[in-house]
Amino acid sequence: MTMADAGGPYRVPKRHGGTRAFALAAVMHGVLFAFLWVGIRWNNDPVGVDAEIWDMTTQMAAPRAPEPEPQPEPEPPAREPEPTPAPPEVVKPAQPDPDIALQKKKEKEKKEAEEKKLADLKKKLDEEKKRLADLDKQDKLDKLEKEKAKRQAELKEKEKLAKTRAAEMQRIMGSAAAGSTGTAARSTAPNLDKGYVAKLRTKIMGRIDYPGAKQDIEAKFMVSQLPSGEVMSVKKTKSSGVAAYDTAVENAIYKASPLPKRDDGTVARELELVFNLKDVP
Repeated sequence: MTMADAGGPYRVPKRHGGTRAFALAAVMHGVLFAFLWVGIRWNNDPVGVDAEIWDMTTQMAAPRAPEPEPQPEPEPPAREPEPTPAPPEVVKPAQPDPDIALQKKKEKEKKEAEEKKLADLKKKLDEEKKRLADLDKQDKLDKLEKEKAKRQAELKEKEKLAKTRAAEMQRIMGSAAAGSTGTAARSTAPNLDKGYVAKLRTKIMGRIDYPGAKQDIEAKFMVSQLPSGEVMSVKKTKSSGVAAYDTAVENAIYKASPLPKRDDGTVARELELVFNLKDVP
């Protein structure tokens, strides 16, 4: 190998005797091959044959090929945009028939008006029931008050009559002690003036307060009175059979006090009077 000129490339020098060396090498190889073949033939036993079975599937592993350089992964293809779904078709609701809708509206308004009317009527009925109940309650209270006042008035009247009788009795007793007979005389039934009795019965019967039905019943009472006509006592001598009527007649006798006098100004100190319910006005 020689150095190249300055500035020039390296050059390989030509070899001399290359053909002769090649031929010599070939002869040496041939001799070596012959010795090897003869030696193998001489050492082998001619009786047995040794054979080595080669598995064709088993092969010497070939030298590992160099790993290829990793290739860059191909870029994934661009994803195509999904198509935009079409908007759902809008189903328009069926339009109601204007006439039917108007009819339904009128029916609804009519029904509401009737319900309101019924509610108002029920309210008025409830109010009327309450008012009647209050009136009935008030009427009962008024009746009780009137009955109470009536009884109190009757009691006062009886007390007044009792005081009057007591005073008259004292006066009469005082007159009798002085020897005076007074202007009043004891009357008996045969000597009674019919006109006088009629006046007594008329005044008394006008004050009988009996709400029962007219019946053919009569009650008798013995009436004692003062010379002034004031009733001193009333005694029932015969009952009519109806206690309410008997009581009404007795109260009427006391209410009629003082009783009418005769035309001459005298009175019957005691007399029995008969009162028939049919004659009560």
